[in-house]
Amino acid sequence: MKDRQKFRERYLRDAWPRQLGNLASTLARLASHAEDARYDSIVADLLREGALMIEWAAPQLPAEETRSLALMQRELLLWHRIWPSDPARPLLALRAHAMADQLLSAAGFNRAA
Repeated sequence: MKDRQKFRERYLRDAWPRQLGNLASTLARLASHAEDARYDSIVADLLREGALMIEWAAPQLPAEETRSLALMQRELLLWHRIWPSDPARPLLALRAHAMADQLLSAAGFNRAA
């Protein structure tokens, strides 16, 4: 994320369902890279990006979504703190996929099988 301010402005232009969809996309990318050590720096960047996206989206979210997103943000930041962790690679990939699915559901998007 080279220009955080531009990214933030572009992200905030969207309604909250699209913001959650974009966050789900970030988490899906994270999941697809987590198990390969060659992408450790990308995974670290995606963990931080996901946490920032949650922070930016929070004021627009319906109240019922804020708690789960706050917990998700906390988890992403904890992962960021310990990354890289070879034994945890499959678990991070699994959690990132699960969080992406949760976000898509909350945003009202159907995930293709």
